[in-house]
Amino acid sequence: MAENPKIVVVEDDASFASFLEMALEEANYQVFVFYDPEEALLKLPDLTPNLVITDLRMPKLDGIAFIEKAKKLLPDTPFIVITAFGSIPSAVSAMKAGAVDYLTKPLASPDELLEKVRCYIKVKSPAPSEDLPPLEVIFAGIEELYEKLLEVAKTDATICLLGETGTGKSLIAKVIHKLSGREGPFVEINCAALPENLVEAELFGYEKGAFTGAVKAKPGKFELARGGTLFLDEVSEMSLPVQAKFLKVLQDRTFERLGGLKPLKTDARFITATNRDLKELVRQGRFREDLYYRINIFSFYLPPLRERQKALERIVQYLIEKLSKKHGKPLRALSKSSWERLKNYPFPGNIRELENLLERAVVLSKGDLIEVELQSAEEKPSSSSFPSQEDLRIKELEKKAILKALEVAKGNKSQAAKLLGISLKTLYNKLKELNLRD
Repeated sequence: MAENPKIVVVEDDASFASFLEMALEEANYQVFVFYDPEEALLKLPDLTPNLVITDLRMPKLDGIAFIEKAKKLLPDTPFIVITAFGSIPSAVSAMKAGAVDYLTKPLASPDELLEKVRCYIKVKSPAPSEDLPPLEVIFAGIEELYEKLLEVAKTDATICLLGETGTGKSLIAKVIHKLSGREGPFVEINCAALPENLVEAELFGYEKGAFTGAVKAKPGKFELARGGTLFLDEVSEMSLPVQAKFLKVLQDRTFERLGGLKPLKTDARFITATNRDLKELVRQGRFREDLYYRINIFSFYLPPLRERQKALERIVQYLIEKLSKKHGKPLRALSKSSWERLKNYPFPGNIRELENLLERAVVLSKGDLIEVELQSAEEKPSSSSFPSQEDLRIKELEKKAILKALEVAKGNKSQAAKLLGISLKTLYNKLKELNLRD
């Protein structure tokens, strides 16, 4: 995999250098900071950066002299000058020395810098396609859906993916991102996995001091997905206040970090998903009608696995190959009796459940064939002995929420409990129950 672009920062002000480093690293760049321009000159040939950002007034060697020397080492590398002493003459001198752009301190926001940076180098996308199954497997039995997505993917239109849990909505969202040709990253958030206040912090980001535990500024998903795609899974679980704020972002593409005063912009493409009936939630007053129409410009229904019986064999064969490779097991065929069981099974958990069943069968396989065992309702152990799939899902969501709250609160359990909206005693009980104790 190609490395993310490298940026060298030459800045004698440690505080401002730290600000630049954090903003650039959050945007997926590799950052190398030098406080001494002469030291930077020694390291530039080995680093071969994609871009250099330098202060204008520095001891030992000013920014213009630094650019003149550095250009001899890296003639094709773009340079951006940042200075607190902005003036037309200095800007002209910097451009003559070889700078491609010029910014003055203080910057209005990290966006001002990042917009300039993106003009000269492209942020590498995490390339979700690397882990995607072949398209003929993803769209087996639903080929017509692929034809429709091809028409919509390259537009900026908001898309809503509908369907039961486990039908592959996240996977389809990644395919849409791949088909869109967008250079930015694919960013995902599960709106049901976090409490209301943490969902808001994750989406909008926050400034230093916005709340207890916010020891430094952090960009949110709207910022991180700039130039790419933001996938909001289980969007139906958003609280009404967060829905209202999300609607504003959809309407004018601007937002503010928590604790921030300056509006920021995003050009991310939005894809939402839900397994709930949004029209019914609107009728009940639990989902905003105006937001419903905003996210529902194009909606696509992903049918459950039981409605894709003709595609079952192709999906099973792909999963067996994938899981055999993952666990280092020899590739074996599925037994005839197992095929009959799978063909007559309703798959309430859809493709996710199918993969879990096959993974267990592949791991335990010993003979020439893979045997898949299914439990009927009568054979299932009582819920007091084994948790149901829904119980396990809820536990996992609780675990993610608690870990995120502890991360934001920097390990402060009292503050984490406040963020979660529970008592400290309840938090300790949950930590014990989920085996998250120190």
